[in-house]
Amino acid sequence: MIDAAVIGLRWVQYLAAVAALGLPLFRVYPLRALRWGIGTRLAVAAGLLLATAALCGVVAQTAMMAGGWASALDPAALGYVVQSTSLGMAHIIRAALAVIGVIALLVSQGNRPGFSLAILAFAGAVASFAWSGHGAATEGTAGLIHLVADIAHLLAAAVWLGALVGFFLLLFWPRSGDIETTSRALGGFAALGTGAVAVLAVSGAVNAGFLIGADGLGLITGSIWGVLLIVKLALFSLMLGLAAHNRFTLAPALSRAVDGGVGTQDPVRRLRASVGLEMLAGVALLCVVAAMGVQMPPAAM
Repeated sequence: MIDAAVIGLRWVQYLAAVAALGLPLFRVYPLRALRWGIGTRLAVAAGLLLATAALCGVVAQTAMMAGGWASALDPAALGYVVQSTSLGMAHIIRAALAVIGVIALLVSQGNRPGFSLAILAFAGAVASFAWSGHGAATEGTAGLIHLVADIAHLLAAAVWLGALVGFFLLLFWPRSGDIETTSRALGGFAALGTGAVAVLAVSGAVNAGFLIGADGLGLITGSIWGVLLIVKLALFSLMLGLAAHNRFTLAPALSRAVDGGVGTQDPVRRLRASVGLEMLAGVALLCVVAAMGVQMPPAAM
């Protein structure tokens, strides 16, 4: 029960962090495609959800460490987890950064300085997940490399998945933007999306090297963490295939329809199906990652 709560709260935090960072970023790089109101309201809601889930996560992590929910409500136990563990401190910092990001969005009124502060705060909140998982467990110089790779992996994932939230809104909520703007946004995100995937691949390989190790290859299929890794890679491959289909087939088809002044219903329908499926795969992938965080990797066995 406690493990399920920890995993669930980690999953909620991942989902909220992706939306909180991705939506403000979405107004910066793809020609300000997403209209101010809807994107900002959703980012504010995601930031508040992130702060709340992070604080609840401290209680759940304390219950896991102490062996029961009763101990989790003990101020002394909570204080120990917050003050003496990097995991507990990361949750508190994450909640604080989420609140700062929300305030920055609310007072920015669409101006660039406020948006920049919100992006920095939410990016810091995303990076703090590196101290909530296995990335902070490696010691010495190797530990620094592992931590940097983990942070890069987290930020690249947030950029990709956060953009999916933006495209989902553009395609499924007509009031969030028009078709012409959506078409330009798809083209504008192409290079950044490719860069995010490249960072994910390289940083993921580095992380796998630390968490599996040379002696752990044979333990992958025999451990829960290893099975979850296989599922994660399968979902990542599915998302990568869908993203490539969107970029090289569906987005150009929509662009041609817009430029030619012909009907856009069929290209939009196909994009909705593809982006919707990619979004579902991303949500499932984050759930798998949340579960991996409480399992022992082969290198630690």
